[in-house]
Amino acid sequence: MFWKGVLALGGTALVAAVLVVGAAAAKPTLVHISVDEAGPDPEITAACGFPVNFAATGHVIIRTFEGKDKGLVDLTTLNVRVTFTGNGNTMSIHDVGADKVRIAPDGTVILSIIGQIPFETDFTDTGFHGVLKVDLDTGEVLHEPRHTTGTIAALCAALAA
Repeated sequence: MFWKGVLALGGTALVAAVLVVGAAAAKPTLVHISVDEAGPDPEITAACGFPVNFAATGHVIIRTFEGKDKGLVDLTTLNVRVTFTGNGNTMSIHDVGADKVRIAPDGTVILSIIGQIPFETDFTDTGFHGVLKVDLDTGEVLHEPRHTTGTIAALCAALAA
């Protein structure tokens, strides 16, 4: 599914950033990714029980700060609009925000997911907007966002109507 691919891409960059050691701090390495994809969405189709297609446009920018043993090591920003269609109905979502990885002075690696995430994540059972903080070493959720945005079930209900 497209949006999980965006999260996986960001996660791969986060892991790479955490593993980088040794070089003197410098300007970040930048990776710009244009998003322009469309097609069937097998995961949403399976969840809804009817065919669902998606069209996604936008961009992702990954900034990796190499050679740091504390502070900001990775910043991934994204702005992607996804339109789902099924049963003659359409629903659009906006996935926008930043994923920030920093190493605390005690060595704890913390991922902060900031912004609006439309659906469930590996750490929550619903979408949210706000800030989610996770200890990447333990998987412990350190801070939960206060506002939820929706679930795949809600998307299916809107497309089924």
